Amino acid sequence: MLERVNVLKRALAAGTPAIGVWCSLATPLTTEVVAGSGADWLLIDGEHSPNDLRSIVAQLQAAGTYPTCEPAVRLPSDDPNLIKQMMDGGARSLMVPNVRTADQARAIVAAMTYAPNGFRGFSVGHRANAFGRIKNYHATAREQQLLAVQIECETGVANAAGIAAVPGVDALFVGPGDLSTNMGAMGNPSAPQVQASIAQVLKAARSQGKAAGILAPQHADAERYLKAGFTMVAVGSDLGLLARGSDDLVARFKPR
Repeated sequence: MLERVNVLKRALAAGTPAIGVWCSLATPLTTEVVAGSGADWLLIDGEHSPNDLRSIVAQLQAAGTYPTCEPAVRLPSDDPNLIKQMMDGGARSLMVPNVRTADQARAIVAAMTYAPNGFRGFSVGHRANAFGRIKNYHATAREQQLLAVQIECETGVANAAGIAAVPGVDALFVGPGDLSTNMGAMGNPSAPQVQASIAQVLKAARSQGKAAGILAPQHADAERYLKAGFTMVAVGSDLGLLARGSDDLVARFKPR
């Protein structure tokens, strides 16, 4: 795995919409199927899926055969030790859940960055630098890294502009499920107060020249968010496709 351009980072920096798919099934085979779909990026979920470091690395390997699809990894938390392990394993695009303050965002960026500007642990050879084969990897690692921080509560919404202003943050990514739950509208991101907060995050990101992203598995929602200016948009998941597809298929022959 020699270094290549991060197509997602490039697209977001240019303001170009990037369509993604969530990968929740925790298997390299299904992730490989998604990577070959034409999606601009995919998200290997380490927060709400039965993934661990080994299964995530295996999925990064599977997705790596498709250079036009950038695999991102969502961590379960902002633990710097997890950040180090995932990055050494080859995850250069990270999503971190429930980021609430600019200080928290700065700490995440520092955990992704080698000294003197950060404290990412130094290792001579690991998968991220092709086991020592990428020349000057350590000095240039930040160039191809991408960080999307999730805004999932009212505190994060209130601090969104400050979070977006942190150097090294590339995108603010709304978690509509958690945001709606934390705002007293569980499972209803369409509630007026939630939609107002989502619009506030978009405005905050754009005010700092950063991208805004969101998970929108409903077609109409995805189209609406893209039209509004969100550019890092996940339009579905492997789990959802399998569950709904199998439900629909069986229902054709065995009506419920």
